[in-house]
Amino acid sequence: MSILPEAHDFVIQHGDFRTLNRYNHYGSSGIDILPEASAPEAAADAEERSFAPSCFPGTREQYIEDITNWAIAGSDDHILPLYWLKGPAGVGKSGIAQTCAEKLKDAGLLGASFFFSVSGRCKDHTRFFPTVAHQLSTIHSDYREIVNRKASNDKTLVKKKMVYQFKSLIVEPLQELKRRGKEIERKTVFIDGLDECESPIAQLDIIEIIASSIRAGSTPFRWAIFSREEPFIVSAFSTTHVSSYYHSVLLPISRDVDREIELYLRAGFENILRRRNLLHLSLSWPTAGDIGRLVDAAAGLFAHPATILRFIDNYTYSGFMETLQAVLNSTITPANTPTSPFTDLDNLYILIMKRVPADVLPSMYLLLSYITATPVGQYDHTQNRSWYVTTICNALGISETVFRSICNHLQAVVAFQAPSPQVVDLVRSRYDQDPLFQPHSSVLRRAHGSFSFYHKSFYDFLIDPARSSNFCVKTLAIHQKQFDRLVSQQLHYSSSYVIQGSKLVLAPSATSSSASLSWPQGSEMVDSFLKLDSFCRVSFCLTHNDTDFGQFLETLLSERMGWWVGAHLIILYTVGWFRITNTSEFIRFEDYEKFEPAKFLTMVAKIEKTGAIRTHSPRRDAPVHHDSTEQKPPSQRCGLYELGHGEKSVT
Repeated sequence: MSILPEAHDFVIQHGDFRTLNRYNHYGSSGIDILPEASAPEAAADAEERSFAPSCFPGTREQYIEDITNWAIAGSDDHILPLYWLKGPAGVGKSGIAQTCAEKLKDAGLLGASFFFSVSGRCKDHTRFFPTVAHQLSTIHSDYREIVNRKASNDKTLVKKKMVYQFKSLIVEPLQELKRRGKEIERKTVFIDGLDECESPIAQLDIIEIIASSIRAGSTPFRWAIFSREEPFIVSAFSTTHVSSYYHSVLLPISRDVDREIELYLRAGFENILRRRNLLHLSLSWPTAGDIGRLVDAAAGLFAHPATILRFIDNYTYSGFMETLQAVLNSTITPANTPTSPFTDLDNLYILIMKRVPADVLPSMYLLLSYITATPVGQYDHTQNRSWYVTTICNALGISETVFRSICNHLQAVVAFQAPSPQVVDLVRSRYDQDPLFQPHSSVLRRAHGSFSFYHKSFYDFLIDPARSSNFCVKTLAIHQKQFDRLVSQQLHYSSSYVIQGSKLVLAPSATSSSASLSWPQGSEMVDSFLKLDSFCRVSFCLTHNDTDFGQFLETLLSERMGWWVGAHLIILYTVGWFRITNTSEFIRFEDYEKFEPAKFLTMVAKIEKTGAIRTHSPRRDAPVHHDSTEQKPPSQRCGLYELGHGEKSVT
């Protein structure tokens, strides 16, 4: 429409005429589908990550330096393009990832970052590559133009399988830029918490897609992955077409970081006071003793102090001193308040437990209940205590397949130590081994390795219903199931033995010792011991749940005494060592002069009082000869005792 309708015969001087074109767009343009299909909150600089963990200055400096140096190293330095920082839950992997990503972003060397999370869209693997593509498009205009064109032509690109998303949104645009002579310079992509990706299969696929691009040289990126050692992730990195391209570093739980944790705690408490305009109190609160107790409670786990500082800072504005005291008290006794300072850590443990498949849960409960309820050999709160796999699995009837499945699903909190190289000559008999061979403990019980908790906080979590809720292993229902299983195993083992004279031998119906075990070693010599050991362990658990007996056993170490449950016997002895020859077993006392027969007999009397043993005088079909040297004083006595009472007693 003209602005001068019906006008004529006039002149406009010095006019500036412009043609305006108007376009109407309906729906999203091509590039607009990326933020819709991505997870913007997963980026390192997202507003949602304002309170995400990062490394406090002076902590984890070596790891940060190593990763940033790897990221910026030149192509001539023979650097592997895939970096895997692995470690158990709560050691600070995400904090290191966040700090490194921020440093590289400030230097203009960050390509993209994706922090997986168990909540919201950040757990969705279908949003991973669209998120990477969207972040790349914000820093490379030419790349953005190509992706915009491709997405405009096919808006279903973001709905395709991950491998096709990667090809269409990342590889093909980069290849086109290379043909134009506008190749993107090398950058690093950070992927944190891959184990929190909702789909385990997708975890494996992401690693394999990245490795394939490295092998083909289709992208100029270096990739840094931070995760726990979950089964699918370990499996992916173990494949031959991935293993040649990555470098891995373990971030362990270690008391070597006590100084860093102390530094972190002191700065955290200072910030709490500063926000309350009470910084003048920092000279007296918290005390050095308080800090020391918290450092000891953390035991190398950064998640612990981080959780405590958040709890004290956020729980109350004015009562922070009382809150700290409650935290200090909870390091000794379980928290009994509605809100626990370990909520964040417990939520992580609950998440791990929730991911255990339903068909594995019953055996997992049996295993965890057993190791937290055994009167002796309980988890040692002062060190990383291990349990022998052979004893526990065969006592509970847990097979190798089931045990490995449990370990795979609990890898974030349970460490499995493979057995040491074979030191038993399976061709030779039990009595013809190396003189240092000790079948009752040092070798045979390690036949299948051992396992332990990465951190004692998981043990505390398991036994405290206020923290673990439905996953607590100290419930009546679980104890009943454990008791039923032990009774079943007791009947199973006892039915496969018969007594001949003073010996315990296989019943005629038992083809071999191996056939009776849920996890045999394969050699009859080894399995015969494992079977006896498991049988005695089951009998012990069913018979010796008396608190007096348990307390008594705890006193043995302090009084330089040892004990061992054999095929039929409890053997009490002063701490020393055994040597087994073809026909005899010798016990040498370390300090015979200090042996006190009266004290020894008092201990025997204590056991008799609990009802665990009683004097037994069997008929012998074959002579048994007892011999020893340096018998001082001559008033020592020996004899057999019956383990347990009633129908379940064994000699």
